[in-house]
Amino acid sequence: MFSLLGPLQVMDSAREIPIQAAKQRAILAVLLLRPNRVVTFDLLKSELWAAGPPTTAKTSLQTYVYRLRQAIAPLVTRGVELQTQGSGYLLTVPDGVVDLRTFEDLTAAGAEALAAGDPGGAAKCLREALGMWRGPLLADVDVELVRQERHRLEEICLNTYEMCLEAELRLGRGIHVVPELEQFIAAHPFRETLWIRMMRALNSGGRRMEALAAYRRLYRILDEELGIRPNAEVQLLYQDILHGHPASPLLSSGQR
Repeated sequence: MFSLLGPLQVMDSAREIPIQAAKQRAILAVLLLRPNRVVTFDLLKSELWAAGPPTTAKTSLQTYVYRLRQAIAPLVTRGVELQTQGSGYLLTVPDGVVDLRTFEDLTAAGAEALAAGDPGGAAKCLREALGMWRGPLLADVDVELVRQERHRLEEICLNTYEMCLEAELRLGRGIHVVPELEQFIAAHPFRETLWIRMMRALNSGGRRMEALAAYRRLYRILDEELGIRPNAEVQLLYQDILHGHPASPLLSSGQR
């Protein structure tokens, strides 16, 4: 099992396979982000030596890959195999072996369930997906491809949290997710979709005045920091709560 959602970790059943050399970890990370595809020597060299490869780059790369192949050899029985193919390397990994792929599958299933009107099924899938995170993607590997994927996954993870919170709201558990929303808002104060859910959660839990106060907090933050006002969706929800109207249609997408 390869764990990418946090520091890189390689497990053979209950035993961890140590991959200690930084260059070997970087190679493995790149191969795992491009599974079942040939990753060229040139791409690996540019990732390993961003300032330009040394004259010994090819020999060094071959040595790193040889040692990496030896390290992960026990995983062959699980269908994992590192091969040289043409002008690069191919890491064969079956389904269920890389936690990142499992996370993406669960997130997709949760999104489908939410869209189909099954908030219970959505919450189950999305909570399971989010429970897999141990920190930033490949937190102990620092190469360009990993940095790009880390940024992409951070946004996906935040969207997954939002979908999960939406599912919880639809299940009538809004008041229970308020502390979680406070944490996300503190980290992403300009993300208006989080404020929408905060206002809905507070209002559904009988805390109408706090929901209105949340809108005023958002208004102040956007005005002071960006010189703008909350978007039309937020303003409409504020008016609905202010005048005690039935809740507006569910708002689950879009951000400033």
